[in-house]
Amino acid sequence: MSIEEPKTIKFQLMLSEAEAKAIDDWGFSYKIRSRAEAIRRLCTAALELDAHANAIDEALGSLDAQSFTFLERVRELSKRTDPRRNDSIAFTAIRSSENLFSVVNDLTIDLDAVLGAAVAIRTAATFDQAVETLREKRRQLQESSKMLAEKRAKARAERERLRYIDFQNASKWIEDAVKLSESDISNADEVVIDAVKAWLAEAKDIKAKREREDLAREQERQRQRDQPE
Repeated sequence: MSIEEPKTIKFQLMLSEAEAKAIDDWGFSYKIRSRAEAIRRLCTAALELDAHANAIDEALGSLDAQSFTFLERVRELSKRTDPRRNDSIAFTAIRSSENLFSVVNDLTIDLDAVLGAAVAIRTAATFDQAVETLREKRRQLQESSKMLAEKRAKARAERERLRYIDFQNASKWIEDAVKLSESDISNADEVVIDAVKAWLAEAKDIKAKREREDLAREQERQRQRDQPE
């Protein structure tokens, strides 16, 4: 739609008395000057809603699926006797909650677009101003959506990069090294550096080991899924 485009198309529209009254009442409530103007705004609002309806429906479906998957994964993990069970449950909960929030953010953007369209069409002084407001609103939402997507991608990358790394354990390595060292704290630089190196070496080994274990478990789950009933 464009505010510069001339309105040259005419057509006959048949309404019931109830439908005409509903449109007239709606137009009167928002001080819209004519029935034709009210119908044009309602059509624009409906088109805007229709444009986002599929995205809203998919987001709601994804939200439901993520919630179900989260519950099933927590139940599955809770049955294991792995000593790292709590850590695994915590990681799954964090990852699932991030996925849920991502879906909620996307859903919010689409709902904001729909509600913004309704408000703009109802409150603009003219139809052309309403269209211009919708255009600006759409641009802002696209920028917000892009920014959120970038933040989510960065958070996911950081989470995967730091997975299995126990930073609290680093402080324990340093604390133990300083306590056992005979050096004064003002001369403990090398002791701390050596402790950090030792912690990093251990952290790398743990990370590599757990990644191999995760890969093996995922391969086993895939093998079971591929087996015929």
